[in-house]
Amino acid sequence: MAMTSDVKKGMVILMNNEPTLILDREFYKPGKGGAFNRLKLKGLISGRIVNKTIRSGESVEEVDVSTRSVSFSYSDDDTAYFLDSETFEMVPISLDSIDGKTDFLIEDGKYTAMFYEEKPISLTLPAKVTLEVIEAASGGDKGNTSGNPTKEAKLETGAIVHVPLFVNVGEKIIVNTDTKTYVSKA
Repeated sequence: MAMTSDVKKGMVILMNNEPTLILDREFYKPGKGGAFNRLKLKGLISGRIVNKTIRSGESVEEVDVSTRSVSFSYSDDDTAYFLDSETFEMVPISLDSIDGKTDFLIEDGKYTAMFYEEKPISLTLPAKVTLEVIEAASGGDKGNTSGNPTKEAKLETGAIVHVPLFVNVGEKIIVNTDTKTYVSKA
């Protein structure tokens, strides 16, 4: 058990019988009444994000979760399969728990999986990945552009991102997985 004064961003607690990640914590001490914490929580199994207020002095149950390195093998309609680098077993993870970033799963790519009671509950992708452009629209007319023109490009994983006009098919680019945007050439 942890007291509310010990609660911090990134901690995993048990809320409604589900391991829940604290995304944000704000402490309030109003002029009248007792102090309290406003928490922004994300259920690691359901994926639901909720706000919760906890009074100072209350306790919350801290959850023991572990993280392990896994590498992507393949996926089907609703599940991705990863090879656990410690146990060499196949670990199935629901595509819903990957937060819409399935377009950035690369075969043999290294990722971090979070486990609760030895069951995988979430997957963390790196902030940036390097992918090859397999299709790209033709560039704009020379001299007929203004500002920062872009074109759509399809990457080896099937993701579509906007890239500058000078990026061509066959080139490798770096993409931010959080914003799904072009960063630079590799």
